[in-house]
Amino acid sequence: MIEITTLSELTIDGKLALHRTSSSKELFDYSSDELKAWFHGLRAQCDAIMVGANTVRVDDPLLTVRHVEGRSPLRVIPSSDGLLPLTSALLNDGLATLVAVGRTASPQTIAALAAKPGVEVVRCGEAEVDLAALMDILAERGVRSLIVEGGSTLLSSLFGRGLVSKIIIKHIPIISGDPEAPTYLTLTPRAGLDLRVSRWRMDDWFVKGGIGVSIYGRAAAT
Repeated sequence: MIEITTLSELTIDGKLALHRTSSSKELFDYSSDELKAWFHGLRAQCDAIMVGANTVRVDDPLLTVRHVEGRSPLRVIPSSDGLLPLTSALLNDGLATLVAVGRTASPQTIAALAAKPGVEVVRCGEAEVDLAALMDILAERGVRSLIVEGGSTLLSSLFGRGLVSKIIIKHIPIISGDPEAPTYLTLTPRAGLDLRVSRWRMDDWFVKGGIGVSIYGRAAAT
């Protein structure tokens, strides 16, 4: 079974980015070198790292280990239609990347992705990527730990399917002030999701480089 850890940066008013259309990288810029090294150390310890298709489109992330010595994990991108920008950094650096698409993704789209260096494409699900089935595929390939740095849509899908094992939140001391900026979880109901009250326990809390970090695990069922 894969241990899935969500790793997010949140403003004081609970936003994943400063504005509706801005990149979440803006929040990372408020991190100290100490926090960046700790954060990338977590990446180096995991087998795989995941973000959603919209994060790839907006942030154009590398998802590599850079601020410490260590191996970069397998990058996993669920994209139901497979329509990722072919100029994206992670599709062109030759490092191991797995793109999961739904069965409705076009053969042309899949071929364009698979032609990129280091990129493998798997079909998983119908109109949308089946995240539970994707976890099975990753587990069969030896993945035991997965860090998710995705946005609210991917996070909501994972929580709504009960797949998350651990939560890590970096509390950035900034107020966005934009009511339309993305929140931690999306409030829009989605088919197949069961977002309900769930119980978590706080396993750790500390300050790293001037930023508060909280870590939660699933509480035992009562």
